[in-house]
Amino acid sequence: MSQRRTLILVAAIAIGALGSFLVWNYVNGVQDQANGDAKLVSVYLVKQSIPRGTSGTEAQSYISKDKIPQKIVPSNAITDPQDISGKVALNTLPPNSVVVSDMFVDPSDPNARQSFSERLDRINDEDQVAITISLDQVRGVAGLIQPGDYVNIMLTQVSDLGPDGNPVGVPEGANPDEVLFAGQARYLYQKAEVLAVGQSAVPQAGVAAASSGDSSEASAPVSPAAQDAGLLTLIVPAKAAQYIASVDGSAIYLTLVARDYKPIAQTPIQIGTQLPAENPALLTPYGPKGPEGSGN
Repeated sequence: MSQRRTLILVAAIAIGALGSFLVWNYVNGVQDQANGDAKLVSVYLVKQSIPRGTSGTEAQSYISKDKIPQKIVPSNAITDPQDISGKVALNTLPPNSVVVSDMFVDPSDPNARQSFSERLDRINDEDQVAITISLDQVRGVAGLIQPGDYVNIMLTQVSDLGPDGNPVGVPEGANPDEVLFAGQARYLYQKAEVLAVGQSAVPQAGVAAASSGDSSEASAPVSPAAQDAGLLTLIVPAKAAQYIASVDGSAIYLTLVARDYKPIAQTPIQIGTQLPAENPALLTPYGPKGPEGSGN
């Protein structure tokens, strides 16, 4: 009886395998019939979404060669990635799109430029806003800050003078001549991103960079952006913008930080009669061994 069951099971498996093969063969036959004698030709497909304003040179990293039936190939499909060099994406290009010449335009085309609002990407899944602060050369790092940089925002607190003419906040019994200052600078935020300096932002499509070899540069008039170099526009969350707008703008002091700067919570400083250079444990801004012994 068990042998009979085994034979039935083997026969069922064989019939199932045969059925699968026949279905596979039928599907492939239908597909071949549908394609007929369609000729496959090479095209370039978008493999990764390409944002609007992306340069053609950069976009070449996000496209690859593939083959599709000739009858569905657009007449203006590019045949060489170099066809889009020197151009920029007119719109955001979704994956699997056939790359055609109309997708890329000359950088001077205003339709390809990103608006400032499009540059306010979400950070940590939170909407961002832009806010502008006004700084002089000293508080703005001598105008060295460029669009795309990151800055720490400090607030300088200047003590009021009391009736005796001494700074308010001097510890009781302390000699005012021995106190450096009663107030101190404290950090409001660290590593805020700079969207623009004056009206100059991170270079975008349609904005041509000035040539360093331009002989007329010296005689060219100063641009409004250069005249407004003390105006810095930051990208921050809405709540952070509320904090920035609530403080006295004349008390803001910026420090320029590296792109890989790691924010660390800072505590109020304690300054009395001893300066850091008089403390054997400090001596330099980098520790007692100085920059040479920091290991950098």
